[in-house]
Amino acid sequence: MKRIAAVFALLVMMIGTAGGETYRFTLEEATAYGLANSTAIKSKQLAVAAAQADLAAAKSAYYPSLSAGASWTHLFDPPQAGSSYLSGSDPVGVSLELGQSVYTFGKIKGGVKLAEEALAQAALDLAEENRKTIVLIKNAFYGYLLALEVAAINKETLASKEEALDVVRQRYNAGLVADFEVLQAESDLESFKATVISTDNGVRIALLNVKYVLGIEEEDFEFELIGELELIPVEVDREALIQKALTGKYDLQSYRKVVDITEAQEALNRSLRLPTLAAWANYGVQSGYESSTGDNRYFDLDAWEGNLTMGLNLSVPISGYFPWSKENATIKKTQLQLEDLRIKYGALESSVRIAVESAILKIAEERAKISSGKKSVALAQRLYEAAADQYESGYISSVELKDAQLGLNAARLAYAQAIYNYNRNILDLMDVVGVAKF
Repeated sequence: MKRIAAVFALLVMMIGTAGGETYRFTLEEATAYGLANSTAIKSKQLAVAAAQADLAAAKSAYYPSLSAGASWTHLFDPPQAGSSYLSGSDPVGVSLELGQSVYTFGKIKGGVKLAEEALAQAALDLAEENRKTIVLIKNAFYGYLLALEVAAINKETLASKEEALDVVRQRYNAGLVADFEVLQAESDLESFKATVISTDNGVRIALLNVKYVLGIEEEDFEFELIGELELIPVEVDREALIQKALTGKYDLQSYRKVVDITEAQEALNRSLRLPTLAAWANYGVQSGYESSTGDNRYFDLDAWEGNLTMGLNLSVPISGYFPWSKENATIKKTQLQLEDLRIKYGALESSVRIAVESAILKIAEERAKISSGKKSVALAQRLYEAAADQYESGYISSVELKDAQLGLNAARLAYAQAIYNYNRNILDLMDVVGVAKF
């Protein structure tokens, strides 16, 4: 219900964009819109519907089949026996036939099982597409927040450089420094403006990436994402994550489903060599005629003759048991495919374990960087504040102040990047484990 409400709110916002307003979306709202607007998800939903139709078609073999027919024949020379006609010149026949499989020795059951496994695979594909879309949106979201944070840091650094230029101009006007100091501060300011322009453009590019992920095509649809570049809260339990990955990761689930489908196909192939018992009943009526003249009597109900026939049919595909038969070869091939799948599944499980442990190690590394980066920012901030005071008092040069500014800027950027990298590794861990959230 929350997702539906979020999508509705977004649609209302899109309708009202004609006034040129900029709308702000939370991650939850953006995710809801992306899921509702994804063409890949819609395609998977259609695949599920098609698999459901295939299952219904497979189950229809359990039920009787009923067919009706009608025929008309023109005889240019109706047969005669002496002076009597044996048939009318244009006989009409109507028939109704009922068929029912009595026992197929697993053929219908095998076909239904195969269709059920195909439907389960289609549903699994849809669930994975939903999960991938959520993680993709989160990646784009945090990428946008990083670009926004970088742009804000550089703008603050630019502001500090403008303040430094004001200070050096005041000192120059007071005759305390040479004009070289002013030129150096102006050059430093202008050079850094290019960095600010570049990071502002990075925000626009990150926003375009979000629009692409969400499937927004309207050029005049302007929006921002609401959020802070902060750590995704998660408790990392190595063993629990490995077990979750082994049971829930799409690659493994899909592989197990392939094994199930192959096993169902093998069972169906074996059943094709077994007998089939079917019952049938047919009732037909044929128009009458005047035996003396051969004239047709379509409208005389007493003249129509009916005939009811019933029977059982047992079909045994004996050739399927011959060593050189196609059925034998197909069964052998399916058995070899199953053996190959089981061998590869063990290797896939091992690779998943390694991927989970590698992702956990990367997360631990980024946590250490964040802890160190936080201290670096605090120290760089103190160093810059001290440098700014000393510069204003004339104890240090503009070059030393510039170094302090760049040090603080680099420390803040590194800290923001470490937070983003941590979040990115959490999202990578979600991919490895096969979940959309922890």
